[in-house]
Amino acid sequence: MQFLFCESGGDSEILLKGEIYNYIFKIRRHRSEKHLFIRNPNSSTFMHEYKIQEIDRRKAKLVLINSQENVSLPEKNISLGWCVVDSKTIEKTLPMINELGVQNIYFIYCDFSQKDIKLDFNRFDKILQNSSMQSGRFNTVNLHLIENITEFLEKFPETVAIDFADNKIETINKKDVSILIGAEGGFSESERALFQNIRGLKSPYILKSQTAVISAINLI
Repeated sequence: MQFLFCESGGDSEILLKGEIYNYIFKIRRHRSEKHLFIRNPNSSTFMHEYKIQEIDRRKAKLVLINSQENVSLPEKNISLGWCVVDSKTIEKTLPMINELGVQNIYFIYCDFSQKDIKLDFNRFDKILQNSSMQSGRFNTVNLHLIENITEFLEKFPETVAIDFADNKIETINKKDVSILIGAEGGFSESERALFQNIRGLKSPYILKSQTAVISAINLI
């Protein structure tokens, strides 16, 4: 673990107890002589270094010894439009998307999405925070929900739609990049008619939605 997200980050003293105490000292087995690094999710550009002053079986008292701005940014600002798939699939894929530095995910209920799938954004946020704490990302990917593909294309008119196409995706030499990935089964014909830029992936096989997501981000 590179750091801990805690809303008390930056305070001169912090008392860790309950779930967060158990995670740090019982699950992660953090040693009392090692300093603990904390980011406040509301001002995550600053890294705060704490000394563990007191610790017992249920709580630990931390004292702030240093704070400094600590930010690393990816080379590109990637916004991903992802047509909604099964929630468990999303949960398994979110950490990888987060660790690859994607800035935004826009979840879209497209024609082939199962409309009864409910997205638990609170659970997603916890998964993303754990991912960032492990990978060292100072923030987490921003999550959004929008009505349909048309709305996404209005927001990102230069979107690259990933679908079956002879024109394969290559590295995109722009700072701001938006890509669109379909649900299982891809896109409907009416949705394909909306796209100005359709690219294929360099694979002879049919990919699952989550595989296409990670493959496209890596290529960019």
